[in-house]
Amino acid sequence: MLISPELANTIVKRAMGIIHHNVNVIDHQGIIIASGESHRIGERHEAAYEVIKSRQRMTIETSQQAAKYKNVQPGINHPIIVDDRVVMVIGISGNPVAIGRYAELAILAAELLIKQSLDIREINWQYRIRDLLIKQYIELTDAEREKDILSQLEQQDIALDVPLIPLLINIETGGNLQGKTIDNILNELSKISQSQRVVLLSYDEILLLISEPKRASLIVDNINTFLETQLSHYTIAVGVESSAPHSFRQSIFMLKEMLAHSKSTYSDLRVIDGKQSAFCGLLSEAKSSHFTLYYHHHLNKLLAQNSGQTLIKTLCAYIDNNAEINPTAQNLGIHRNTLNYRLHQIKEITSLDPFVLKELCQLMIALHYYQEGEPKKSQLGKG
Repeated sequence: MLISPELANTIVKRAMGIIHHNVNVIDHQGIIIASGESHRIGERHEAAYEVIKSRQRMTIETSQQAAKYKNVQPGINHPIIVDDRVVMVIGISGNPVAIGRYAELAILAAELLIKQSLDIREINWQYRIRDLLIKQYIELTDAEREKDILSQLEQQDIALDVPLIPLLINIETGGNLQGKTIDNILNELSKISQSQRVVLLSYDEILLLISEPKRASLIVDNINTFLETQLSHYTIAVGVESSAPHSFRQSIFMLKEMLAHSKSTYSDLRVIDGKQSAFCGLLSEAKSSHFTLYYHHHLNKLLAQNSGQTLIKTLCAYIDNNAEINPTAQNLGIHRNTLNYRLHQIKEITSLDPFVLKELCQLMIALHYYQEGEPKKSQLGKG
C-alpha cells in the first residue's frame, strides 16, 4: 500500500489535534511526505529509515542522539505495518517523556485512518468488480456465460429479476474528471438514491438501478439538482421498468439510443425519457427503411401545390394543438372555417384524412421526416 499525500496530511492534522507537537509522516522509503513543519517535506528522515529496516520503534531522547542522524529531532518514531510490510513511519517530535502518554493516541489515530482507507479501497474494489460484471452482462454475446454472471451479481447483492428502473447518466467529461471527483459524485448519488446500486460503466457513463419505482421521479429531480452544482454538461436518461434480466438489458440499450438521439434533438434538456424521445427516436431508427418513401411521397404532393408551404404550416399547427380546431385557428390567426377548408385540401391532395386518427398519425410521421431533412422548415409550426 502506498500512502497518498492526502492521507498523510490527514494523519498529521488528526494526530496534531491530539498531541500538540509536530508530527511527521514518512513513507516506506524514508522520505517525509507530510509534516506540521512544511519545510521538512521531501527530506530524508534517517532515523525513520532505520525504523523501516528494523521494523521496531525508535525513541530518540536527546539532541545529542538526534545529531547522529540527518534531519532528525528528539521524539518517537513508530512503524505502521500493513500486510507484514512497513508502509509508513509516524514521527512525533518532542521530549519522549512528555509526549509518551499522548503519542500512543496519535499512533492509534494514524492506524485507524489507514485501516479506514484500506476498508474504503476494499469496498471500492468490490464495487469495481460489480461494475465490471454489469458491464459484461449488458454487452454479453456468450449465452453460456449469462447464468454465471447473474450468479456473481447476486453475490454482489444485485438481482435483475426484481422491478428496477435504470437511469443512465452521461456526464460528458471527455475523461477529464479526476478519480476523486468521480468517487464523490458516485457517493452522493448513492446517498440520493439511498442505494449502493450506482454503477460506473465508463469514464462518462453512470448507471443507477432504482428498486423503488414510486420514488423514481423524486430521485431523478434530486440527482438533477445535485449534478447542476457539479457539472456543466450531463444528461439523465430515464428507462422503463424491468423485472427480468433480458428486459433489463433491453432497457439499457434503449437508454443508450435515447442518449445518442438526444444529443442532436434535445441537446438543451438535462432529463429525457421515453415520453419525450421514443417516438422521434424510433422514426430516426426506421429512416433507412423503404417504407419512408411512402411518407416522403405524401409530403411531396403537398409541396407540389402553390399553397404547399401554407398547408404544411397548417398541419404543423394542427398537430401541435392536439388536433383541436379552435386553438389551431387562434394560433394561426385564421377563421375556423378557413382551417377546415385547408384540412380538407390536405385530405384531397394526400388521400390522408387529418380528421381520422390513424391517417393523421401517418401525416405526422411524414411531417417528421420532412422536418428532419429540412431543419429550417421545421419551425413552420411555430408561427
